Amino acid sequence: MLWYARGVQALKARPFPDVTSWRYLAAIHGIEEQIWREFGWLKPAEQLPQTPEFKNQDQGQCQHHGWYFVPWHRGYLAAFEAIVRAAIAKLPGAPVDWALPYWDYNSKAVANPRALPEAFAKNVWPDGGDNPLFDKRRYGRGDGVVVIRPQDVDTKTALTDGQFEGVTNGSPGFGGVRTPFQHDADRDHEGWLEQVPHDVVHGRVGGSQAGQDPNDWRFAGLMSMPETAGLDPIFWLHHANIDRLWEVWRKRDARHKNPTLSSWLNGPAGRHKFILPQPDGTRKRFAPKDMLDTTAPALNYVYEDTSDPFAGQQRLSIRLKTLSMVIPGAQGVAGPEVSSVAKKPIVELLGANAKAVTLSNAPTSTTIKVDKPTARKVTNSFKLNEFAARSVPEPDRVFLNLENITSDNNAAVFDVYVGLPEGADPAAHPDNLAGVVSLFGARAATNMAKPHGGSGMTKVLEITDTIDRLHLSGNADLSNLSVLFVPVSSVGAGGVSIKRVSIYRQSS
Repeated sequence: MLWYARGVQALKARPFPDVTSWRYLAAIHGIEEQIWREFGWLKPAEQLPQTPEFKNQDQGQCQHHGWYFVPWHRGYLAAFEAIVRAAIAKLPGAPVDWALPYWDYNSKAVANPRALPEAFAKNVWPDGGDNPLFDKRRYGRGDGVVVIRPQDVDTKTALTDGQFEGVTNGSPGFGGVRTPFQHDADRDHEGWLEQVPHDVVHGRVGGSQAGQDPNDWRFAGLMSMPETAGLDPIFWLHHANIDRLWEVWRKRDARHKNPTLSSWLNGPAGRHKFILPQPDGTRKRFAPKDMLDTTAPALNYVYEDTSDPFAGQQRLSIRLKTLSMVIPGAQGVAGPEVSSVAKKPIVELLGANAKAVTLSNAPTSTTIKVDKPTARKVTNSFKLNEFAARSVPEPDRVFLNLENITSDNNAAVFDVYVGLPEGADPAAHPDNLAGVVSLFGARAATNMAKPHGGSGMTKVLEITDTIDRLHLSGNADLSNLSVLFVPVSSVGAGGVSIKRVSIYRQSS
């Protein structure tokens, strides 16, 4: 870690126009000039790089909310690691085998893996002067202390879903729904891995300054905003772990496959191509097909630990074992965990709430009215002879959609509970927790000047387990389903609006 700090220090000393400088590399992930000036990353008389490459290709190139998320960030990490390694190699006594560390916030080898690594926590380091890994705009819970809960980094949903590519309104899959080149949340198709732990860690580490308006970007942490996240040295260790989890997902089951479509392998069509700086100052183009094997010469790395944290468990087998209590013989008709054919599932709206929901710093609830004929399809899908006759692997899955979320608060994080008894304490009902939502990137998605016209972002949470428990309890009435939003971080007055809360059924 000490050599990482020395490498970061070297990159920070380079002028912005240098494509191997700290600021240039961070700007590839995202940049907004006004914010960078306010935060002191641009001096008053300093200009952004004026090259055509920076203006037209390099700045704001990162891929989010779609199926290019993991391969693009792997290429980004590889370029960054090579540049840092080259900078370290020029220092006296440098190691010849330096590699970028990763932050495994689920590690069982350390006492508190979710605590911010010690090397980043204080503005002191062995070489004296300011610690290159420390940043004062790392607010965490508001006072600079980073608090990450187990549910904030729960990887079970992502790692046990056998499909990489997902579908709109239903399961987004491990890696996301099919998209073109997409920097902002023009289309909300982020996969399970991008939602949790990726988004949530950004919000929990960056946070916003205590006692200030969380909807004002001037008080946001670097990690909270895509436009500044790459400036924080912890960003790179966080993304190294996200990249490692892609390897864990791929290796934990031989049936876990990356997409084979040319539209994914070759990257987005059109003028937007993936291209990143190299240690010698050149720029190199790449595509997802170049990012599939970390041991290939172009990447040449392995992770210390890619073991399976769930010992081979898969979503479908876990579900059918549970359902066998109410559907005897369910396990006997189980289909494949991963479909071998490119068959898109049927996704159908079940119901929605009546009006927009505005979140505050207190819990906020809404009720979803479900269409009875459509709800009957879900109920019927639990009958053994029904799903056996249809040759489908399981009863319908059910997904909660939080549609068109608008907010200027990128650091907002909230828990979502479904089907809680009236007046119940959410903390006493962890089984009703549908998931944790982070609004990382919401400010840009709310901006009327962006391509999506300020329509906001949409989040998808699977609530199949909750619906299954209703059937197991004999209380499968879906006519009125309660949804409770519990803020984890400061939301601010009227800071988050959800245009519609809906649920969809997904049938194989």
